[in-house]
Parts: sequence; C-alpha cells; structure tokens
Amino acid sequence: MSKASMRHQIAHAFMALVPKSPTKRVTVAELARFLDMDRKTFYNYFDNIDNLMVWIYRDYLSSMLDGRAFDGWSKATPSDARFDPYPDLPFYARNVRGSMLDQGPYFKTMAYHWEDHRQYYSVVFSSTCYIDLFNYIVALFQPLFREDVEFFLAGRDMPGIVVDFLSEYHVMGVFGRLRYHYTQTNKFIMQDELDPFWNYAHIMMKRSVDACFETVERQGLARFLGRANLDRYRGLQGSE
Repeated sequence: MSKASMRHQIAHAFMALVPKSPTKRVTVAELARFLDMDRKTFYNYFDNIDNLMVWIYRDYLSSMLDGRAFDGWSKATPSDARFDPYPDLPFYARNVRGSMLDQGPYFKTMAYHWEDHRQYYSVVFSSTCYIDLFNYIVALFQPLFREDVEFFLAGRDMPGIVVDFLSEYHVMGVFGRLRYHYTQTNKFIMQDELDPFWNYAHIMMKRSVDACFETVERQGLARFLGRANLDRYRGLQGSE
C-alpha cells in the first residue's frame, strides 16, 4: 500500500471514530487498534493526532484544487511555510475577473467537504479535546485574505492596521459562519437560495475598500496636464 493510501486509510478511520467519542480524545492507541496495526506504524505517517487533523483538511483542499473546476485559478500555499506542517499543499485559489475576485465556487466546494463529514466537524469544532482547528484555519487564511484586500486596493494607500482589520473581519465572517452551522444547527447549508451569496465576503470586501476612498479632483498644473484624479483614503466615517 502506498504512503498516500495508508494516510487516507488512517484519516478515514479517525473521522469515523471521532463522532463515537464526542467528549473524549481519540488516541493513537485506539486508532491503531481500530485499524489492527502496530501503534508505531502511525508515526510513519503522522507526528501526532493534531498533525493528522490538519492533514485531513489540507489534503482535501489540495485534492479539490486539482479538479478541473479550478483550472486557470491562481493557487496559493501557506504564506509562512516555517510554521505549517504541510507547506507544499495548495489550499487557496483566486479567480480574477477584472477588478473582482469570484471566490464563490471555491467556498461552496470547500463547504461540501464539511457537509459530507458533518458529524466529524461538529465534534472537532466544538470539542476541547483536540487542536483548535478553527484557530488554525483562521491563521492559515488570514494572510491570503489580506492579499485579497490589497488586490482590491489596486495600489491605493490604506493604513496597515485597517488592511489587517478587513482581512480578519472577513475571514471570521466566512469560517465563523461555517463553524456555526456545523456545531449549532442541523441545517443543510447548500440551499439553492444561497447560491448567489457564496462570494458575499469578497463582494463586501471590495465595497468596504472602495468606500474608504474619496475622489479628489486635480487642480492647477496637474489638471492642465490631464493627470487623473486622486483617490484619497478617508476611512468609513462620514461615508454615505
């Protein structure tokens, strides 16, 4: 059996065991017994249970981005490879359409993975037995969302603390909503009525960025020379 196949076998077993023990951490020993393998064998594939949980999520995203639906999208790996156990696995992709990022298909396809494994994710996102997977995801995506804010800035100047705020706000909006659904509700998240809203975070991100600027008309020599008007940062205060 290949290393990849064995990793998937261990992952599937772990995802099956977690819902059966919602308040108690599944250990390497229990997982080994379930798979009828030597406990030491586990460590040939993963460093520990937390490492396995990160791999489950990241392996899905990497496989998802290999699909034809994401051909032509710009793929991204972790921004700081030193602190990620799988720095070579792509996890994010951008679909650039002029001045817009069309991220809806990405988030919807990712959410299907959570929906298909709702029992597993409802435990790992609410239990204190495991790595705080939600915080890991926020830390993973926040630098990429920051790059998205900078994409919408299109060269305009904005205070760094505001760029950080917008990226953090929208990361929490996307993943906080998903976590809420898989821990607090029994609702199916893929309703047809919600299809137009999968890109909501990035639509609002662009609108928030644009609303922070006002156009200042060039005067004097600059106007005579036909130079373009200037977009000046003003923040959201006082905007209509």
